[in-house]
Amino acid sequence: MPTRMHNDRTISSVPLEFSGKWVAWNSDHTRIVASADSLSALWQIVRGEQIEDPVIEKVPRADVRFVGAR
Repeated sequence: MPTRMHNDRTISSVPLEFSGKWVAWNSDHTRIVASADSLSALWQIVRGEQIEDPVIEKVPRADVRFVGAR
C-alpha cells in the first residue's frame, strides 16, 4: 500500500495520454507504473499488482495551465 503522496511543489513531465488521470509512479518517481480515472480504481490496481511504495499523483487536464509566484 502506498505510504506517501506526490509533493505538489514539483511538476513532473507526464505524457499527454495521462491527462486528467490518477497515476502511480515507481518509488524513484522515474516511471509511471499504473493509471486510472479515479483514485479508488488506482488503489485497486496498485494493490492487485502489489506495487511497492508508489508515488500517487493527479495529473492535470491538458487544458489546465499553471500560473503563480512564490
